[in-house]
Amino acid sequence: MSLSFRTPADSLPLGTVANPYIGTSIGETVADDSGSEDVEEEAETKAPTPRPPMPFSRQSLTRFLMIFLFLLALYAIIDQSVGTAFAAFAGVILFPFIGFGGTLPVLTILLAGLMTTTIGSIIRDRYTNWVKMARTQKVMTAWRKEQMEAMRKGQQTRLSQLKEAQQGFMKDSMEVQTAPMKSMAWTMFMFIVFFTWLRLFVDVVLQNHGNQWIAVPWSNHVFLNSAYLFPSWVLLYSLLALPFGQIVVRLLKYYHFRRRLQAMGVPLRPGPDETA
Repeated sequence: MSLSFRTPADSLPLGTVANPYIGTSIGETVADDSGSEDVEEEAETKAPTPRPPMPFSRQSLTRFLMIFLFLLALYAIIDQSVGTAFAAFAGVILFPFIGFGGTLPVLTILLAGLMTTTIGSIIRDRYTNWVKMARTQKVMTAWRKEQMEAMRKGQQTRLSQLKEAQQGFMKDSMEVQTAPMKSMAWTMFMFIVFFTWLRLFVDVVLQNHGNQWIAVPWSNHVFLNSAYLFPSWVLLYSLLALPFGQIVVRLLKYYHFRRRLQAMGVPLRPGPDETA
């Protein structure tokens, strides 16, 4: 009578995992067949893929140029030699066009003022949404009126409702308030260059020609470098340029509002039935 013993391994079906230690000597490395290849494959599949290159961002480039020009403008204010160098470079272009050889100082100052205010107004228009600004100002005016009325009557519930409503237009309000800051770097640098060039024009060119005296409606002899609150040529520049700048801004506003009304299909002028 023979006895047979069955081990647990004998009960496993054929084709299952075999013992890797059979047929190997002590000290040899044993390959792990318990799924190491699958783990390696999963690690390879989970390896981080290289990030695609960042796309070109026009806003980032514009922001960099704004910061760079703003710092450059501040540096030109601190170091006058830098501003003089920029003005000398601008004079290569400006003097042949609006210098007139130093014979017409009033016309030169007038044209310089028109150029700076026109370019500054166009830059400001580029960064300002006039339609959104008008809508936001209208909403804020109505909101303040309602707030003052609720505070006067002591309506706490109404005040809490108005505070919640404020969150809705706060984003537009911040955009409207920060819009002039975006154009300040460009306009500040431009004004520094033009003002420095005008100062060199008055101090050097007109002095060499002996043509630093002008006639104005209130006086026949005005020295351009005579200082009251500012030099006379600065006051003359402001007198001629600032009103023209307001005209340019109003024309740009009218253009944008007209385009918006045409897009909405609203007539520019009310008809006889609407005015009645």
